[in-house]
Amino acid sequence: MPTGALVIGPQSLCKEFLRSVGGFYVYILRRPDGRPFYVGKGVGDRVFAHENEARHPNDWRSNAYKLNVIRSIWRSGKVVTYEIDYVGDDEEIVYAREAKLIGHFKRLHEGGPLTNLAPGGGATTGAAPVSKEKHSTTLGGIPDNNPERATLNGYILSIADMKSVVLKPTEQFVARPTQRYPNKSMAPSLRQAVALVASAAANGIALDGGCNIPRRVVVEGVSGLVENGVACDVVTSGLGALIPNANPADECFQLTADQARIVVGLVGIRKCVDLGVLDTQALLAPSA
Repeated sequence: MPTGALVIGPQSLCKEFLRSVGGFYVYILRRPDGRPFYVGKGVGDRVFAHENEARHPNDWRSNAYKLNVIRSIWRSGKVVTYEIDYVGDDEEIVYAREAKLIGHFKRLHEGGPLTNLAPGGGATTGAAPVSKEKHSTTLGGIPDNNPERATLNGYILSIADMKSVVLKPTEQFVARPTQRYPNKSMAPSLRQAVALVASAAANGIALDGGCNIPRRVVVEGVSGLVENGVACDVVTSGLGALIPNANPADECFQLTADQARIVVGLVGIRKCVDLGVLDTQALLAPSA
């Protein structure tokens, strides 16, 4: 599906174009390699608000995925590419075009590159939808009356399919000591890596070197913690060390650069770039 490409280029070129037109518009934010990472509907200077937002710390209303991608582009020394796809006076048509583009490119949980949380078209649903059936079959039967758990599970499923819970809502979390299993050895696993990437993405932490990754994750206003079993697996496998605290919400996993590389290798470079925890240039680096 071709895009309108009324203008495509740096922010300055987009600003110049928008000064010459009126009404509503549909825009696409692209990575330096051309892949889209966000589609939106705007008026006035709306399209430029995302970079302004990325200059400030995330809060509970933030779309962490989108802001992570913008910051990773900046870290690589490159700039966001702007495309104006459509301009019109009929807001309903503009909304429909936005939804069509989002459906075409697809969001992260659908296997696409977009960081959009909602499907567009004026929808105000926050987290990317994951069906109740998928929750129950993939994560061992999530109760219908547990929306906090559903939000956290939906977030995890946008990264990779998991057979068991990785994050637990803070209010449902029972603290237990995080320690190595004394008589058990294990290798780093996808489940461990997903837990670390999930927190890194939600907290705006880059995985391009040694880092401290908080145990606490906030997704769409829902606070959660990496659950006890995964935390013990991480320290047992040597994928990370836990910096303990009397309050588990203040604990962090400490990773060396080598451990961070293992995490990226398990989850995949493409997915880590899409989540904004790795710079786009990682996709261009020659494989070892």
